[in-house]
Amino acid sequence: MYTTRAAVLLLVLAAIVLSPACKPKYPNCKKDSHCAEGEYCVNNLCQQCRDSGDCGEGQECKDGACTSIDSYCTDTSDCADGQVCRDSRCGPCLTAGDCKDGKVCIDGLCGVAECRTDEECPAGLYCINYRCQPNEQAGSQLGDGDCDVSTIYFEFDSSEITREMRRQIEANYDCIRARGGRVVIEGHCDPRGTTEYNLALGERRARVVSKVIETLGLEREQIRVVSKGEEEATGRDESGWLKDRKVEFR
Repeated sequence: MYTTRAAVLLLVLAAIVLSPACKPKYPNCKKDSHCAEGEYCVNNLCQQCRDSGDCGEGQECKDGACTSIDSYCTDTSDCADGQVCRDSRCGPCLTAGDCKDGKVCIDGLCGVAECRTDEECPAGLYCINYRCQPNEQAGSQLGDGDCDVSTIYFEFDSSEITREMRRQIEANYDCIRARGGRVVIEGHCDPRGTTEYNLALGERRARVVSKVIETLGLEREQIRVVSKGEEEATGRDESGWLKDRKVEFR
């Protein structure tokens, strides 16, 4: 009799344990089988995904749900012009190596370089981030030192160097070597003549001085030649024009 009662009791307990009433109420769960098909039990809650591996292409697992990846891509060709595909997302370039077809990274976008060195830019502009633009911080590119370089003045409509001018250039060379760094050699003109003519004359003046500096021993890579033409001329008569016809070292 007691055996019969015990058996009945065991059957009742088993029924209770196995009863659907003991299954957590959805979306609560204890295992994947408590969830709908295709869902997973994560932290006792039924969710669409455990991680991004449970989601389809172009999706990621975020807060338990598969959502579309913003700016998703498989190749740079999927991205807007200038952007690159990195880690399956379209975004800005970080280095020139991110860009293809000879393009460079300019302010986060791949583009064609306007310049790569200062020498490729017009007078007064510098190659900054592959673009020719003013450099408001561009003072002297020479290193620190006690010596100073002097301005070389020219005769009217001339780019010839006299003995006295050469002695000045040699003294400037000694100072440049002592201070180190790079030097910008700027050719200037008085305002007489056309803009084009004065730019060419300023170029000749700067280059003849540069040639002497190179002959003395300064490497060409340390020198930048610039013609300002009449751009910075301030003279109104011969006394002022004398000061406009010059080569300056910066």
